[in-house]
Amino acid sequence: MDSVTKELNKLSLPFTILIATIVLGSVFLATQIIKQGSIERQQQVKIEQEKQDKLDKEFKVQKDKEEAEQEKKESKLELDGCISDAEQRYSDNWYGECEARGQLSVRCISLHEMTFSEYLEDTGADKEEFDARFKALDDFSNEKSDCSCMLPTTIADSLGENRDNLKDICFKKYPQK
Repeated sequence: MDSVTKELNKLSLPFTILIATIVLGSVFLATQIIKQGSIERQQQVKIEQEKQDKLDKEFKVQKDKEEAEQEKKESKLELDGCISDAEQRYSDNWYGECEARGQLSVRCISLHEMTFSEYLEDTGADKEEFDARFKALDDFSNEKSDCSCMLPTTIADSLGENRDNLKDICFKKYPQK
């Protein structure tokens, strides 16, 4: 039995080393597997974050582009309105000069203050019939445009310069990009 015990004692150290190596190797392997899983999860999170950042950036670029377009449209509308106001002021000033000089007929003076609806009533045109309304609008526009006069060159030039100055102000106030 002594020889079996000696044999077992001789084998126990290598066997213990083998068991310890297997246990340590298993622990090391398990640690590496856990680390690898963690690294893969971190990479996946990083990839997802990069995708989300890219989507956010694209969304912001699109939103900025839409806002710039909207601002451009609004600026154009404001410029158009401003220029229209300058033209209307020019026409009103021209009309005022003609009226002050007594160069307008009573009909022209009444037409100047009339709305299209009032013109329809004044002429007795059928308000419901499209063709009648269209003809009346054409007549109204033609009659109003005939209500003007010749002004001295200095006054006409002054009114034109004033209109151009107002338009210049419009272009400075609402620059187009």
